[in-house]
Amino acid sequence: MTPEPPFPELVMRAMTRHGVVPSRGYVRLEHHEALVSHYPDEPDRPFVVHWTDSEREPSEVFHDLTAYLVDQGARSAEWWFRDDSTPAGLEELVIAAGAVTTEDQVCVARAVDGAMPTFAPGVRVTLVQDAAGLDAVVAIGAEVFGNPVPPDRDAHLAEVLDDLENARSAWVVGWLDGEPVGRASVGFEWQVAPLVGAAVLSHARRRGVYAAMLAARLDLASTTRCHTAITKARRTESLPLLLREGFQPIGHERAHLLDVAP
Repeated sequence: MTPEPPFPELVMRAMTRHGVVPSRGYVRLEHHEALVSHYPDEPDRPFVVHWTDSEREPSEVFHDLTAYLVDQGARSAEWWFRDDSTPAGLEELVIAAGAVTTEDQVCVARAVDGAMPTFAPGVRVTLVQDAAGLDAVVAIGAEVFGNPVPPDRDAHLAEVLDDLENARSAWVVGWLDGEPVGRASVGFEWQVAPLVGAAVLSHARRRGVYAAMLAARLDLASTTRCHTAITKARRTESLPLLLREGFQPIGHERAHLLDVAP
């Protein structure tokens, strides 16, 4: 007898191409076999191929999609692949063309209910509900990930507060000894809570900030009646902690950076 999957099919799909939506502000480029975005409009910033879905031969898709990226002005592209990416063999072609692997992550999930991570001494978490909180989110994201700073601060705050008021998503800030050192987000989609955007400043890592933000986001997911939390983890960073906190692997995804300029 085939064992039942540990999580509903909806959870599994949320970690595949069907659950990928570029963040607000990103430009979605029209291509029927891929979801492509580019933001901000800086020549040196890679385009992102979020997923591919095709029944054609991988060599044809690689040739046509690469030509499309070049035509759109791309100099490089970050190609993401998941366990259900198609066509099979496309990822190998991207790597063979000289791409450098930039991400190798494990997709994990756990029930929202259950034991929560404990808060370490000196650590607290606050919900982002004003400009000061969002400024901390933006500053930490810029330092850790190199995320662009939104050009319109007021519009960005209005979007975040609208998402919070309508229970679409929420941001939290992690504090250590009175200093904002971490930020993370949680979404609320079809009773599934994607945990995304977690970042902790280098000098505050391994002090319990990530675990505290995880606990806060699981609590928020519970209040919105989500049954499952999902996230992605780097193998040598957050994955060990997530596995200790009851998360189970449900898939994998990789990103490869490829120069495409002629």
